[in-house]
Amino acid sequence: MLAQGARKPAKKRPQTFTPKPFVAPTRGWISATNLAAAPVGAAQILENWYPTTTGIKMRSGSRKHGTASTTEPLESLITYIGSATRKMFAAADGKIIELTAPASTTTVPTADVSGQTSNYYSFANFPTSGGNYMSVVNGTDDLQLYDGSAWASIDGSSTPAITAVTTSNLSHVNVYRNRQWFVEAGTMNAWYLPTDSIGGAASKVSLTGVFRKGGALLFTATWSFDAGLGPNEVIVFASTEGEFAVYNSDPALDDWGIIGLYDASPPLGKNAYLRVGGDLLVLTEIGLIPMSAIKQKDPAALALAAISRNIQPDWQAEVLERRTLPWEIVKWTSRNIAYVSCPVTAVETVTPPICFAVNLETGAWSKVTGWNTRCMALHDDSVYFGTNAGTLMQADITGTDDGELIYYTYVGHNDHLGRLGQDKTVLQARAIFRTKSAFTPQLSVTTDYQNNLPAYPNAATITDSPGEWDVGLWDVAKWDTGANYYTSQTYWVTIGISGFSHAPILQVVSGSTSAPSAELVVFEVLFEPGGVAV
Repeated sequence: MLAQGARKPAKKRPQTFTPKPFVAPTRGWISATNLAAAPVGAAQILENWYPTTTGIKMRSGSRKHGTASTTEPLESLITYIGSATRKMFAAADGKIIELTAPASTTTVPTADVSGQTSNYYSFANFPTSGGNYMSVVNGTDDLQLYDGSAWASIDGSSTPAITAVTTSNLSHVNVYRNRQWFVEAGTMNAWYLPTDSIGGAASKVSLTGVFRKGGALLFTATWSFDAGLGPNEVIVFASTEGEFAVYNSDPALDDWGIIGLYDASPPLGKNAYLRVGGDLLVLTEIGLIPMSAIKQKDPAALALAAISRNIQPDWQAEVLERRTLPWEIVKWTSRNIAYVSCPVTAVETVTPPICFAVNLETGAWSKVTGWNTRCMALHDDSVYFGTNAGTLMQADITGTDDGELIYYTYVGHNDHLGRLGQDKTVLQARAIFRTKSAFTPQLSVTTDYQNNLPAYPNAATITDSPGEWDVGLWDVAKWDTGANYYTSQTYWVTIGISGFSHAPILQVVSGSTSAPSAELVVFEVLFEPGGVAV
């Protein structure tokens, strides 16, 4: 009983806060979807975050490795793989220059090859019983042959010699069934050398009359094709107009012949393809298309079969702006990622420095900003890219882009928070990470299908000394420095933004010399329902 004169305790108002988790977008960046029906675990903006199987992690930066020219773009990267030697060369300003381990990152080394009239090359490593060689062609200069220590110009009278074709006309080289295959620039002619040979009399395969759209032969590539009798390696001839002729066997054998002609979309360059497993992936104007899909589908349906279908609107928009320069793709197996170069054209304000990144296991996409990817290559298990400034950059290392800040942006797809037609106010938010290093994230939301991003926070200083989470001061204490990741969360931060739909925003700025290690697990909000939106 209450004492005489005592007041009854006030009834507590029921809590009206409702929690809502936005799981990390392991599906990656998806722009080809209805905005009101985006799948769970997708992002409408994902810049400088890599999707993983467990979340999204901050990418590392880039660092200048060398300089090929101070006045001209670096247009090709060439990697030699010998039995005991690996070397990397860059092509710029009419020269081929070794940049495996340059003495200076700013000084242009002495050229190995000079006087070239084109810097856009195709190359192929070719081991023989006499050693490991690399053939390099550009379609305007004599074939260059590298043996691991010296370069030689190859023509009809050199040693070794290639006869029956003018080697300066050869624009692409590939290896199929122990033979070197070449494309003769501006024609429908392919040429091949004798088995296991770096020289000799070249033999011609003419595809005149095979392709129906005209154009010229662009490249050849190998593909594991199953015609019903089990996997069989075949050779693919690709035209500039997006037709693909598939031939079987060795041209010296009786069963040599065409087994299929397929129509697709024009490739984005003579190096715009990649072998992945048994399939062949081709960078085309409508997306990254596997040959297995090109074989089975009408060209009108290929966009839906593209590996890049989740970012189809952005892919095609970038192709429209950057089609004047060739694209490339590089696979980094040890990091489970592939990069697609999006070369910067002369109109810098229209085509900013970016590239696309895709998780090789899940097919989830993201965008990398700040990388001027004129060309790309994998060398000694590191990815490098050449820039329009003539520099060679090592990718995914340190915490800055050669001293420039990295801006990380994640914007999820809009969610009506389970209450269609009602306004809701997001009151607070927090993010949960797995991480080794302390950093400062900024949390916010945007509403009603509009991307209103706040200004970025100050650059985070990534630290590596341990501290206690929820005991040490945020942005002062240091934690998570061992070999293992630790689960950590931010404090709840006040949001106070109303709308009928909400999308999470996570922004981080890195300016540290240390590479970041944070992986987002979930973004949580507390919201309060309001009235019906009319």
